[in-house]
Amino acid sequence: MWHSIWPERPLEEVPIGSITNGIHTRTWMSSWIKNLLDKYLKPKWRYEVANPKFWESLSKVPDEALWKAHQELKQILILDIRRRMVSQRERNGESKEAIADADRLLNPDWLTIGVARRVALYKRATLLFTNRDWLKSLVGRDDRPIQIIFAGKAHPADQPGRALIREIYSESRNPDYKGRIVFVENYDMAFARRLVSGVDVWLNTPRRTMEASGTSGMKVAANAGLN
Repeated sequence: MWHSIWPERPLEEVPIGSITNGIHTRTWMSSWIKNLLDKYLKPKWRYEVANPKFWESLSKVPDEALWKAHQELKQILILDIRRRMVSQRERNGESKEAIADADRLLNPDWLTIGVARRVALYKRATLLFTNRDWLKSLVGRDDRPIQIIFAGKAHPADQPGRALIREIYSESRNPDYKGRIVFVENYDMAFARRLVSGVDVWLNTPRRTMEASGTSGMKVAANAGLN
């Protein structure tokens, strides 16, 4: 791809090996996590983000303090989703019962999985629904409860992508899932910030070789979540 800029060199000596996306850590890291790092690692951590050796000192942060911050962020996320879902169902003209149910969705004590992105076929946002019986058994357990939050938009001209969104929305309203799968409309940067900082696990399921980098997962990692 870059050989034409250094045509006199053999291909293996072209100094550009690959280019991919990254994130600006301090933009996507929540204030709760920043404050925690300020307390235990001092503000100097801001200038050591790219230094792997420095991050070994993360062990200075007590597990209990990190978990408390994470739970606060999850609570903020769930309250925001409830507010959005109430508005969403009111806008769609749903029943009073459905609107009231929206204000009780999700539980901050349950394992929370986030699935949000630009909806394109290669990202396989509906992959979870290829085995519905397995999924029902997974989200339906009361001893180890799981909840899944979907969000995303498709390009206006991407009809297959828009069809995927309709499928996700339809699946999220399936009573077999006990309200533990939700699709949040109007995905934007503000909600993305809440989501990447509040989920326990970020699920990324692209077709191999077609995803450049998966920056959303990086944002989750910056907030002490798993990708």
